[in-house]
Amino acid sequence: MLGRYFRNASLIEKFVVPNIAVLVLLIVSVSAISYYLIQQQLKKQAEEILESGYKLFLERVASEERHGLAVAYLVSLDPDVKNAFRNRDRQLLKKYVRIRAELENLTGVYDIRLHFLTPIAVSFFRTWNPERYGIDVSKFRKVIVTVAQRRAPQKGIEVGLRRTIVTGAVPVMDGDTYLGAVELIVPFDPILDKLKELKSIDTIVLINRRAASHSEWVSKAQKVGQYALYYETNPVLRQLLLRAVEHPGKVIMVENYAVVAKPLRDFSKKNIGLLVLGYDLTHVIDSYKQLGIYILMFVFLGIIFSFFISYMIFKRYVEEPINTLIEHTERISMGDVDQKIPIQSKDEIGKLAEAFERMRISIKKVMDLLK
Repeated sequence: MLGRYFRNASLIEKFVVPNIAVLVLLIVSVSAISYYLIQQQLKKQAEEILESGYKLFLERVASEERHGLAVAYLVSLDPDVKNAFRNRDRQLLKKYVRIRAELENLTGVYDIRLHFLTPIAVSFFRTWNPERYGIDVSKFRKVIVTVAQRRAPQKGIEVGLRRTIVTGAVPVMDGDTYLGAVELIVPFDPILDKLKELKSIDTIVLINRRAASHSEWVSKAQKVGQYALYYETNPVLRQLLLRAVEHPGKVIMVENYAVVAKPLRDFSKKNIGLLVLGYDLTHVIDSYKQLGIYILMFVFLGIIFSFFISYMIFKRYVEEPINTLIEHTERISMGDVDQKIPIQSKDEIGKLAEAFERMRISIKKVMDLLK
């Protein structure tokens, strides 16, 4: 049927229809390719943003660990601290309640805590709650137990009784005698809040329920498979961010968000949960959409301009010469052989015009002889 249409179509139709079809096909192809390339670039950009966010998180944790070790080490050298441990005199440690407040003002980090523990891991003095002491935390404070066993500083993330913390702990020694440990505790939550402030990345912390079995908060926390939800910076995005839990380590595009679940490791490098990061790509998508529209506009205008130029060339150098030949042929058929057929080019149409001109001359000669 298509062949029949083109056999009966005019020259201009034979030119216009295929070109319009090609134009539509090109626009669809360019749109599809542009969409694919934009999606790939968008995913790559999302991976880079989320990876940089995760690295920043690790850097800030490492910074807090180093800060904790430095402060705890200086405190461990204080003669009053050593005397407090030797004599079990908690009064000597009360000055550190004031020092704690000064540290908070100096660092800008709220709720810094100095914790003093006697062997193996019994709470001796807490700067944030001096009246609470005598609690044996050896069952879940593995950092302190390791300090006591190895007589060496330890640092890292740990799931505490009431919260997840970043800690730096050092032994308090009297010669070769281990008196206890002092640690500087920084809450985990402000690190995530800072990540949102600096990178606009929302986060959810999921702690393995087995690793948090001793924690007071775990019984009230939302359960997500083997995990318990510990902290989130944006509860509105909870269900969206939790999609990443199904594919740990893989960046997933959900609506206008990119989400990924990264491992959360404690001081011993043991995996204790997941850190889920999410980034709103709306502004990036909008910019790509705008770019895509511009690309399509330029492509469309370019094709239309090319089509118009081709059409004008076709009309000027194909259709008009052929119509001229048709007009002269009709005159010849009616006996008018005196008008010369114009030859305007040397292409196939020009050669056809030459052939018609020779035919006109031959007919004219025959008609002159017959007269």
